[in-house]
Amino acid sequence: MRICTALSKVSFFLILIITITSGCKKNDADLVPSYLYIDQIGLTTSYDQGTSSQRITDAWVYVDETLIGAFELPATVPILREGLQNITIRPGIKLNGIANTRSIYPFYSDIKRSITLVKDSVINVSDVVTTYKTNVTFPWLEDFNFSGVTLDTTSKSTVGIDKINNPELVFSQPGELNSYSAFITMTENTDVFEAVSTEKFDFPGNGASIFLEMNYKINHELVVGVFYTASGIRVQRPLLILNKTDDWNKVYVNLTVPKYDTPSAYDFQIFFGTQKEGTEDALIYLDNLKLVHF
Repeated sequence: MRICTALSKVSFFLILIITITSGCKKNDADLVPSYLYIDQIGLTTSYDQGTSSQRITDAWVYVDETLIGAFELPATVPILREGLQNITIRPGIKLNGIANTRSIYPFYSDIKRSITLVKDSVINVSDVVTTYKTNVTFPWLEDFNFSGVTLDTTSKSTVGIDKINNPELVFSQPGELNSYSAFITMTENTDVFEAVSTEKFDFPGNGASIFLEMNYKINHELVVGVFYTASGIRVQRPLLILNKTDDWNKVYVNLTVPKYDTPSAYDFQIFFGTQKEGTEDALIYLDNLKLVHF
């Protein structure tokens, strides 16, 4: 009887070990992901939405509306699922061009695909292109291609705004015809630049997202902000300082805060400004100014 009992105990422990081992193998198999490869996300626009220039840096990936993660592009995305899945990709940006403030851009449409995932295999997601959502409005579009320019200098400015059409200097977006960009040059005798949108805008309230999109190339810091009226006082509020860039860049400037913390504010104007420092000429190129909100 004792021998049988001992054998029974040994058998029990063997069965237990086999069960645990089998369970581990099963769990390990469950942890083998499928992969999606996303190279980039493009943007298409209609004529009344301005340029298709974009700076989509991230893909926020969802499966059946469950967030898998935010991935810097190009990205290989691991997903612990297989078979046919409903994939949603939401385009992400750097708010104000800052790397540690990444966010889904609220105005770009979701990209939805039905994709068959295969464990330990990479599926290439091609032709990933977004558009603006249908309820997005563009109160201000300035690409400097027309005779009337909707950006003007203030009384503080000691330099004006010119337009250039040199193909080597003008902003270029593949597939688009862009003849002119704005150009501001500041020499030793012109030490202040300040310009505002000629139109005053009403920003939506209730915390609604408001952004300024713009292309720029500068060899000197440039301040971006807003003027607005609140309690009868005209307020100038800087929001972002753009740093030097050797090439044309794109930035999404978050204009939401002034209306959020000052709900009574109205008559918003976008402004750009800088004060030259040093002896080097300050060169500022601007293009595709785009005010965007719902």
